[in-house]
Amino acid sequence: MNSTCIESAIAEWVTILGDSKVIAANSEDFGASTIGTQRSIPAVLRPENKDEIAAILEIAQRWKVSVYPVSTGNNWGYGSANPVEDGCVILDLSRLDRITDFDAELGVVTVEPGVTQGALRAFLDSHEGNYLVPVTGAGPSCSILGNALERGYGITPITDHFAAVTKIEAILPDGSVYRTPLSELGGKEVDGLFKWGVGPYLDGLFSQGNFGVVVRITIALAPVPETVTAFFFSTKDDASLEALVPVVRAVLRALGGSVVAINLLNSQRMLSMMAPFPEDKAVNGVLPAHEIERLANSHGIPAWSGVGAIYASKEVAGAARRTLRRLLGPVTDRLVFINRRRINAARTVARVLPSRLATKIMGMADTLSGALDIMHGTPNDVALALAYWRSGTLPAAGQPKNPARDGCGLIWFAPLVPIRGTDVRRYITMIERICPQYGVNPLITLTTINDRCFDSTVPLLFDRTDAHATARANDCYRALCEAGQKEGFLPYRLNVDAMGILNTSGCAFTRLASQLKAAVDPNYILAPGRYVPRIERSEV
Repeated sequence: MNSTCIESAIAEWVTILGDSKVIAANSEDFGASTIGTQRSIPAVLRPENKDEIAAILEIAQRWKVSVYPVSTGNNWGYGSANPVEDGCVILDLSRLDRITDFDAELGVVTVEPGVTQGALRAFLDSHEGNYLVPVTGAGPSCSILGNALERGYGITPITDHFAAVTKIEAILPDGSVYRTPLSELGGKEVDGLFKWGVGPYLDGLFSQGNFGVVVRITIALAPVPETVTAFFFSTKDDASLEALVPVVRAVLRALGGSVVAINLLNSQRMLSMMAPFPEDKAVNGVLPAHEIERLANSHGIPAWSGVGAIYASKEVAGAARRTLRRLLGPVTDRLVFINRRRINAARTVARVLPSRLATKIMGMADTLSGALDIMHGTPNDVALALAYWRSGTLPAAGQPKNPARDGCGLIWFAPLVPIRGTDVRRYITMIERICPQYGVNPLITLTTINDRCFDSTVPLLFDRTDAHATARANDCYRALCEAGQKEGFLPYRLNVDAMGILNTSGCAFTRLASQLKAAVDPNYILAPGRYVPRIERSEV
């Protein structure tokens, strides 16, 4: 791709879009990334409808200029708004922010890429939509569509967000429109109610792929249940983990439908939520074991903490609490149930307590309230504070957090781990062995994505202003991927610098995916390198 082609394409885009929708090269809003990578970005395009996107792609094809679509660009920990390859023009879809075709009776809604978690919550509240938003810890400013296409998940009843997507509309690289067969045959409504449609399921190509620009999805929403009760449990002894893991699996199997997901967090992950990072106590960036023990003891943090929620009627919730006590009781030191009524009661009590104790209780109540809001399908940025533990500048109170803009160093390592005690122990040992070698503290969360498999999110936190620390964190990620491949713990999601993991010569997936890509995008102008390896035609 030469500069003349880029300049010619930009000139044509200005003609069809106007100056205000074509932003100068290397825009500060798009170049920042929590993983420390920085791409050369010739320009940013900001279309407002699918016709403009089709025209943009037609021009890109003519001049063979690569474009990289982002929904809101808040893909923190995986590359933010940066493309996989240098020289890609960013296609910013945040202005496509309409919510359409909401069916309050059946619980499906159609959204464009710029619809955020916060915007969907506001829409449902104003339209008497008694449904939960498929929230994540990434906060209110993140795209519903973008997260679903990345196969994100949460702890609300529909945990797998792409599984909830029933219909996709996309603009293909040649500018034509892709719709599912049922819609093409006149069944627009039923198409949005049944995920699989008829014939080969092609919608999956647009999830973690680069086969088209998705401009609209229809997604099923979980109805608000009669009660939402959070439960918290813990074990003080790390050696109890092997016994706890199969019980977590048993809970999901016994209470499927009312308890949909459980998180397990190690002591260091809990510390990152409760105390500032003690930089003066770190050795080469890592907290020594005795310091972790001291901090954990001072804050009452156990070896492992667990959290989940019961979504059910009052009668079923009561039965679920009894089942949880029966199953978790023998393998935990503590099990408590929390709802909004109890949090409000704690705040009331705190008002008459001595100031020091009152402050502690109010802080705990605020943290629990934020967690409960997420469980109720109301997004907030409580979990985003993690990104600022080692670096970055927290914005002023009331201002939205943006880890990429605020200078945070964060890379997510997100491998899949079988829900077996021996496998989890092997995995924990691997993380605790590798992370400290690169100046990274091993903060570990294990989240059930079904009753067979955890996804473990390990935030590699580092000082992004320090080039050496940034390089070490990225080396840590690569070391974890290599060790995980040997141990069988592979990531479900990749950052923009890690897409090469899928480029396996002779692999049937690589061959087929590349053949399909070449068929729909022979000039490789759409998100080159994103999940689908670029290979030479002679190899296809």
